Amino acid sequence: MLTTKPFHWYCLLGAIILEVGGTTVMKLAQGWTFAHAALLGLMLMWLAIGLSYYLLALSTTGLPVGVAFAFWEGLGLTLITLSSVLILDESLTLKRVLGLICVLAGALLVHHGTGHGESPKPRPRDAGQSHISPQDAADGARAARRP
Repeated sequence: MLTTKPFHWYCLLGAIILEVGGTTVMKLAQGWTFAHAALLGLMLMWLAIGLSYYLLALSTTGLPVGVAFAFWEGLGLTLITLSSVLILDESLTLKRVLGLICVLAGALLVHHGTGHGESPKPRPRDAGQSHISPQDAADGARAARRP
């Protein structure tokens, strides 16, 4: 795997922003009154969500999938909720706040549980080397020496 670089985190941030934007536009378009407003809203939403998935896929070339997805969903859900409160005049209840805290805590736990978001380094294997345990090799050597 490739090592994690700022590029992968920027792709993830872009994916989150596009997901939030697409979801917010979907809801806003319901209130638009010009011709074909609903269709335009759907097209903008699908474009933003499609680009979001593309950037999410790019981010996973250097981030563990679990970390990328946890942040994409966790921060996305948090920002969509804030967007719905600030832009769409929805209410923010104590249960919603507690739920968001749990989601963000879960994303952070996943991140810290996977080596700070670094992709695991592949273990090198010598070409042609047997995968026999040292104990099995010793037993085989002893058996070969017996008459």
